[in-house]
Amino acid sequence: MPHLPVTRCAPGGWQPPPVERARSERTRPVDPAAPLSRISLELARQCNLHCAFCYTEATAGSRPGLSDTEIRSVIDEAVECGATLVSIVAGGEPLLRRTVLVDRESCIDYANDLGCYCVLYTNATLLDSRAARWLERRDVTVVGKLLSLREAVEDELVGAAGASRRMRRGIQALLDAGLADETPSRLALETVICRQNYDDLPDVWRWMRRRNIVPEMEIPSVHGRAATHRKRLLFDGAEAPDKYRQLFEELLRIDRDEFGFDWIPHPPFVASSCQLYYCNCYITDQGVVQPCASVDREYGVLRVGPRRAEGLPLQTIVTSPEFRMLRHIHEHLTGACRQCDLAYTCYGCRAAAWHSCQDLFAEDPTCWRRPAPVGSTRSLS
Repeated sequence: MPHLPVTRCAPGGWQPPPVERARSERTRPVDPAAPLSRISLELARQCNLHCAFCYTEATAGSRPGLSDTEIRSVIDEAVECGATLVSIVAGGEPLLRRTVLVDRESCIDYANDLGCYCVLYTNATLLDSRAARWLERRDVTVVGKLLSLREAVEDELVGAAGASRRMRRGIQALLDAGLADETPSRLALETVICRQNYDDLPDVWRWMRRRNIVPEMEIPSVHGRAATHRKRLLFDGAEAPDKYRQLFEELLRIDRDEFGFDWIPHPPFVASSCQLYYCNCYITDQGVVQPCASVDREYGVLRVGPRRAEGLPLQTIVTSPEFRMLRHIHEHLTGACRQCDLAYTCYGCRAAAWHSCQDLFAEDPTCWRRPAPVGSTRSLS
């Protein structure tokens, strides 16, 4: 696919960066009074890769997860709660499930028929031209994975020789099928910031921007395999905030100078903010309801999976006083996050807070906008 033309704006005339398409004209309108507007749903924790930072520690032999019937029942409950978007998330590799890309059997088709848009997270290794064309015809945005333009680095991070080439072929199939031909784009790529790929990320950013692919570049949280490989993968607590600040500011410079986009740098996502706590819940492959993928804090269990006997309706869980605190998260933040000048446009990374002190509302330890310790030369920006 040829590179798309880049529209440059004069200095001071920058535009907000493009975001991935997350709705279509065929979806039901969002009800602002509803307890949910979207869900993130794991199908299973089986995967054909072995990513060093995987939060679920998925393997090819991992537990199989929910049945197709149970997945449909979860989507039904979500729709009853107001959801108009269903994210099929990467607890493992969703395309290992045979039915995901099968007409009328697919959970994507099922959600679309109920008026929901879908987002499919995949490592892209199993995608070919036929699968990409199938996805292009649905109301779905695809989020693949791109960790480095150097194959050796990407193979190391995903734990499989030759995986980088397979991932790149899958991404090219999606480009050829036209998922990035429109704006907003229906193609995004997820990138986890690690020591190994840190210096590569400006080139990765440009590669995506030039193809109208939305970058989902993020600071990893320290759990799952990332906790096991922490010293190898992640910057330590003292240097991490400044390393992330430098990278975010360099990517902002690239966006301003080369693509005409402007945004405020803050964790955990480059050029974006986490909005999930306002409108989403995360449902694991065992039917457990969490606030997000990276916070393994259980708020309830649904009537599916191995714990169905103790399950509750989704409506009961997401309208409970405890869960509703997440919808008003800014009222409960503590520390530097509560005092931050971005306090009502950003709430930092709740997973970083959770894994540092088991307090979901504590300050984000990865953020460089926190007041510097006494005697430190670190500056705010």
